[in-house]
Amino acid sequence: MRTYAHLIDDYDDDEMWPRRKPKTKAKRAKPEIIDMVEEENSVEGGFNPTFSSSKHERAWIITYLGPFYEEHIISDVLRQVKGGKEATVYCCEAHPSMGVDLIAAKVYRPREFRQLRNDAQYRQGRRVLDDQGKLVKDDRMLHAVAKGSAFGKQLAHTSWLAHEYRTLQTLHAAGADVPRPWAIGENAILMEYMGEEGIPAPTLHETRLDRDEAHDLFERLLHNIDLMLQHGLVHGDLSAFNVLYWEGEIKIIDFPQTVDMAANRDAFMLFQRDVERLCQYFNRYGGAPHPRRLATKLWRRYVPEDNFEALNLLASQQEEDDA
Repeated sequence: MRTYAHLIDDYDDDEMWPRRKPKTKAKRAKPEIIDMVEEENSVEGGFNPTFSSSKHERAWIITYLGPFYEEHIISDVLRQVKGGKEATVYCCEAHPSMGVDLIAAKVYRPREFRQLRNDAQYRQGRRVLDDQGKLVKDDRMLHAVAKGSAFGKQLAHTSWLAHEYRTLQTLHAAGADVPRPWAIGENAILMEYMGEEGIPAPTLHETRLDRDEAHDLFERLLHNIDLMLQHGLVHGDLSAFNVLYWEGEIKIIDFPQTVDMAANRDAFMLFQRDVERLCQYFNRYGGAPHPRRLATKLWRRYVPEDNFEALNLLASQQEEDDA
């Protein structure tokens, strides 16, 4: 593995970028919709998950994970792993034909229920994808997205999922430490599960490492960041909260907001924030680098000097505005 020790210098404990709590609450599905879903899936031999949930949640599980059951990708939904403002992750029993025991199912909240902050910032320069992951070229569809009509918002929501799935495909094929993507459907992505049925892999934030292992994992994460940059990608929300740890291995998760470093004018600011958050976590084990210098050195490998200076100036101006 390529070493990144030469990039490390003294760490400067700069203030991290704070998170804001969402201001709105998720809406609930209408009772008649839930009853309809329950009735349609109550026939003998149909999808009948053993996971015990509310009637509302069960309706979403049956609606969005039922097709994967019919396609013989999963056999059951066993338990909820994680609930979030954007999606809920479930541990599923894989169909015997898949060659694995468990599969993680990430079920997104429908577009009108999602509470992602700064959604538009991540969409800058991003092309619209359809439910097959292909570029949308139809002018009327693109106009609907730009206009923000109900149809356009649904297309944008579909594109949001498709970008995460395609990013996982790209990075997994490149050898990055990301979950293997299995399948994508309406409002859901199936991917590699990390952990055991009753013990899902914790995040780095929840894990205590020894000093030597922390050093090795930090270098491994730098390798992954570098690999993303090689493919023109910035995670955009990377921290110890979305790196899973299991028996010495890591998996980086949550890629819907990933941005194109060449097309998004905020790409460097987001990249710098990613590096700062990782350095903040690993600084507790000693020897973490100065995050902004590290981000600059990594970025300059792949961005022409003139473009970098323009982005760096923009980032500095943004920092002054936020101060």
